[in-house]
Amino acid sequence: MKNSRISYKKTLTILGHAVIVYDNSLSGIVNTYLMNFFVMVPKELGRTLRRLRTEAGIGLRQLCRLADISPASLTAIEKGDSSPTLATLHKVLKALGTDFAEFFADSTENRRMPVFPSKEMHSVSDKHREYIFLLPKRRDVRFEMVHETIAASESKSEWEVHDCDVGGVILSGGPARLEVEGQGQWSLRQGDSFYIKAGFKHRLTNLGKRAIKQITVMDPPRY
Repeated sequence: MKNSRISYKKTLTILGHAVIVYDNSLSGIVNTYLMNFFVMVPKELGRTLRRLRTEAGIGLRQLCRLADISPASLTAIEKGDSSPTLATLHKVLKALGTDFAEFFADSTENRRMPVFPSKEMHSVSDKHREYIFLLPKRRDVRFEMVHETIAASESKSEWEVHDCDVGGVILSGGPARLEVEGQGQWSLRQGDSFYIKAGFKHRLTNLGKRAIKQITVMDPPRY
């Protein structure tokens, strides 16, 4: 696949409903604060997705079927009239044969070292969720680890399904409700963990009044 790296525009204003990508620092493992951040505005994101789709030789309706979204939604996203949630963006990128790590990759070659400074980590976020990628995309890194924040404002999360096993632990916040299609639903609180096998449709919803902080691990990594 061709390099899908995007030119970011540094700004001091976070645009509403924009996908935000920034360098961040972790205080301990739970508390975060922003250092330098970048904003991908909807128009830029839409143009990039349309370019990737065209380069892959995939029609709009074909991509809609692969990503399980409506043609109207994808058209609005590609035109920059609508900003996708992280769950929707993940489905579109997966259908295009890429992922968050590659889509938002920087041009710096990853160093072969066992420590990954927080200031070099990247995040993506939407109105309700933030994902901080704790490990870089490297051939020798055999799993993906993400620090997730789920806002209390998200009343009902979107269903997800992955080609990898997913495990995690609730660090703070909650309670949360984990639903796995065909298996049932469970309540999770601080300190509780979960494990979901690949291919199972699931969603985790914040039922509390505070944001949920959790660590999620994917094996093999989604990239």
